[in-house]
Amino acid sequence: MLAFHTRLFAGNSYFVQLMITSTVTILLMQYVASFASHSPSSASSAWLRAGLVGTWTVCTVAAGLIGFQRFQGTLVHLVFTPTRAGSTLLPLVGSASAFGLFAFPLAGLLAWILRLHPQVSWQLVPAVFVFWLACLSISCAVAALFVLTPYAMTYEGLLVAPLILVSGIFGIPASIEHWAVPVSYLLPTSSAVRAVLDAGSTSTTESSFWGAIAVSVAVSLAWFALSTVLLKRALIKAHRDASLEVM
Repeated sequence: MLAFHTRLFAGNSYFVQLMITSTVTILLMQYVASFASHSPSSASSAWLRAGLVGTWTVCTVAAGLIGFQRFQGTLVHLVFTPTRAGSTLLPLVGSASAFGLFAFPLAGLLAWILRLHPQVSWQLVPAVFVFWLACLSISCAVAALFVLTPYAMTYEGLLVAPLILVSGIFGIPASIEHWAVPVSYLLPTSSAVRAVLDAGSTSTTESSFWGAIAVSVAVSLAWFALSTVLLKRALIKAHRDASLEVM
């Protein structure tokens, strides 16, 4: 079912354009900034950051997909099935995360065209997979909450910038470190971002890389458990208020 939803996702021009524009824009901004600061070498990991941003941007539409299903009138049918609601909603949310992975090869291709000499190692495979898992875990928790509201598509845009900022893809500004750093420890994407960037670096150590992988997986599992609890509570409230078909 995940493959089915992913094919439908890829067939929608809006989501394709979202993935392309977010990835290409971030990469080109870093490319121009590296020359403006007279440090072209700093752009060597730009394609990784562009892939991270592109993947996460697409993943945030998971909440909007719940709202779209409500708009189509199919959300109530997805929830009231003989199987658990999570089993039917997970492929829907997972399709967003899975499709977002195309941002990495797109960013790598553009980096090669721009002669940024992207560094590719086998460590990128587990690192990108763990980042996908982290995005999926957060998307599941957000989607569980947005079952409660018919305004999910309105709120989804508010998730992109704050989580990218706290995850440390471009570093955390010193002015907000006092609260952003503690919050970043609660996000599985923070350790996953560090693992992806370490995989593209020649100075990282094996222990730090696999340590970041282990922390991200552990926090992701905690978020999956949280999303299960949130979904149960959201469905109980939605059933009581009869709000699943309310627009």
